[in-house]
Amino acid sequence: MRLFRMLCCLLLLAALAAAQSTPTPSSSPSSQPQPGQPPQSPLQEPSKDQQQQQAAEAQRGKPSGFDVGAAGSGTEDQELGEMRMMTRYSQIGGQAQGRARSFHQEGSNNLAEFNYFLDRKLFDTGHRFQLLSMFRGTDDSSIDPERNSVQKAYLRIYSPRDEYIMGDALVNYSRLTFNQNIKGLSAAWKLGSSWKLSTVGGVFIDRYGSLFKDQPADCFPPPGGTASLSPQCGRPFAAAVTGARLEYAFTRDSAVGFNFSSSDDMTFTRRERPFNTSPLPATNRVGAVDLKWQAGRLRADSEFAYSFTNFDRRFGSLCSAVTPCDSRVPTPGLGVQGDWGARFDASYRWHKLSFRTSYVRFGPTFASMNARQIADLQDFLFRTSYDITPWLTLDGVVRRSNDDLKQQNQYEKVLWGPEGRLIFHDLPFYRRGVFEIGYRHRIIDGSSGSIPAAGLLAGCVLKAGGAGMVCVDRVVRTPYAEFTVPVSTTFLTVGYERRQTVDSLKPSGTSNVDRVYAALRGIYDVGGWHLNPSLRYELERQGSRPGLDYLLDPGHVFSPVDLLLLRESNRLATAALYVETPRWFIVELAFRDNSATTLSGYSRPSYKAALTYKLMNDENKVFIFSFERNNNFYYDNNYTPGGLLNPINFDERIAGVTFVYKFGKRGR
Repeated sequence: MRLFRMLCCLLLLAALAAAQSTPTPSSSPSSQPQPGQPPQSPLQEPSKDQQQQQAAEAQRGKPSGFDVGAAGSGTEDQELGEMRMMTRYSQIGGQAQGRARSFHQEGSNNLAEFNYFLDRKLFDTGHRFQLLSMFRGTDDSSIDPERNSVQKAYLRIYSPRDEYIMGDALVNYSRLTFNQNIKGLSAAWKLGSSWKLSTVGGVFIDRYGSLFKDQPADCFPPPGGTASLSPQCGRPFAAAVTGARLEYAFTRDSAVGFNFSSSDDMTFTRRERPFNTSPLPATNRVGAVDLKWQAGRLRADSEFAYSFTNFDRRFGSLCSAVTPCDSRVPTPGLGVQGDWGARFDASYRWHKLSFRTSYVRFGPTFASMNARQIADLQDFLFRTSYDITPWLTLDGVVRRSNDDLKQQNQYEKVLWGPEGRLIFHDLPFYRRGVFEIGYRHRIIDGSSGSIPAAGLLAGCVLKAGGAGMVCVDRVVRTPYAEFTVPVSTTFLTVGYERRQTVDSLKPSGTSNVDRVYAALRGIYDVGGWHLNPSLRYELERQGSRPGLDYLLDPGHVFSPVDLLLLRESNRLATAALYVETPRWFIVELAFRDNSATTLSGYSRPSYKAALTYKLMNDENKVFIFSFERNNNFYYDNNYTPGGLLNPINFDERIAGVTFVYKFGKRGR
């Protein structure tokens, strides 16, 4: 706490020292880009638990809203700074089971951030230098699990011919080799008029402070024992990375690139776990050639890559038959494996007709740690669009995806996704309205031409004639329509879709879903008051017969017809209002409720309000008073002695005050 107070004092002194700079209006803060989540195969859909976990992770350690806008690569010196100080109080009520689901930390919490950006001429060398630092100190683990951390920092020296970056750098060489943020040293040089060389070396890790975390002694297993599973064990995942790219531009819009990417997971950052129960540290080398070219109306982008990967680079002695296995021991026989990946994208437009196609193929053991690509996937997409009339456009798409490229799985999954739509626009009777009607079709098939030696897999059936087995056989049909009606500065959208799912192997998976939605958004200016209201309501109603699966179970005796038709509904309602007065104040109100009527239904209403006061009517010095209330009503899966589901709830209320001070001068 003493360190936190000292930090606050330093920030106040920095703000007073910078007050002599001319404050200028700046654009509204925007979030810094998050490192992209790993891409997801179209053959797999995330579960609700995975979606909730991803949403929770997105809230933890969220970067500051410091926005340097178009700062950089300019000709004028500029200096931008932001100081943000917040204190808030969180109160969490309800049952203990419910409170455990809250991401907030109960009690009084504080936050202090200092962000600074500088871009100036470097003497008379023809170069410029940039400096960026983003520091955060907080005692609220729901904001950041680290108390004090440098979120981002770099020093950049650049000119039209070369560039050097020390610290954070977003390295983007090619889609299959390198595309992520690195903490280290990055450099690039132009060689002549057509060649460019780029190199990088550093560490991939969540923050600088994670490089210096100490490992508690109980994290390492004693002889013949196991390690502690405490959350304090182990640093966040880290890897030593290097890479390079040599590019040759043979025309203005065409270039070929030679790429290399290397990644070595640091074994000491892995937490000790029971044998083979956690991701294994790996080494990864990828080489690739990419080509971008344009000839008239044809544009194409292609790449071929080959990877060499050791998926288990742990060290230690082999396990004996008596001693429990140490998770640091390599898996015998895994070794280095190689495989290739490729992609191709092309587009062509001829008068009113346009085409676009793409193809990707990643082998089962192809890996690119610095680009986060999916393995064991083949995906083809073709899309065409034709302007039939000035007010009618026809759009069609077909997509096919499959895995099991080398017959290494027990069965192959294939997804077919044709769809088409008609778009009515610029109608003679209402030129601003847009009406869209379409149809989506999804065919998911999982089958194998042979039967494993152990017999049929669970949930699979024999193919006709007994030549192999079928494990997935599902069809989804979705007709839909949407109508958007702008009236002056008001936009109204209404839509409807029907999803009919037919599962030939699991009868309870067959269902019909009707989804309707409506949204209203307005932009108004009345007497100098800026008003932006928005409303949206969605309703999904599903009908299914879950008892059909039990009819196929010989251990149960049921009627041959399931008379129970289960009706379930999901609802989402949102409302928001933004009001900016001519002077002094900005008011923001928001409401959101997501609910479901199922056997273990839930309701999650949320209320948020914020009042922004501009000190001396200066948007660079503001106080923000905020209040937030969240509820989560749901039922657990355990029945009470009375035979009823146990209702659970948590009620969290968060009230806070934030002071934001911006200073500096933005160049043109």
